[in-house]
Amino acid sequence: MDRVLNMITSSEYVARKTELMGYVSFDIQSCVTEGQVFTAKVRVTDMPSIELPAFAQRFVRQDQPIVMDQTDIWNKDTGCGELVLENRSVSVVKIRAGMALSELDGITTNTLNWDVSCSVPLVGGKLAAMIADDIREKAARTEMVSRQVLKELF
Repeated sequence: MDRVLNMITSSEYVARKTELMGYVSFDIQSCVTEGQVFTAKVRVTDMPSIELPAFAQRFVRQDQPIVMDQTDIWNKDTGCGELVLENRSVSVVKIRAGMALSELDGITTNTLNWDVSCSVPLVGGKLAAMIADDIREKAARTEMVSRQVLKELF
């Protein structure tokens, strides 16, 4: 767990992971450690990773890049943190996750408890569910990339 925590609270990890994710574009805005708190802010532009039905394309077109501001905050003492995603393309969507590292039998796990909401009347729940599907798709890619960076650099 110490090795994983060391990795995810380093600017080298943020840079390499962001590079390997295959985003359309990205800008690492800051990586700062204050005391035991590490904060990384990254703006990414990416395409939807799931097929969007017609009702959802009123808000985000299938071929429209999505701009997200991602803030990762980790407490090095507790191994807990928060992930905040601000969708610059669809402002009615709010995405947050509490994060907690744990270790069992030498295997470190990052458990994320997601809160995805959408303030659009009638279809907000459906749109939030679709965004959650997109997050799951990208989370699998993030896990794979993180394992690669751990092996390469840490």
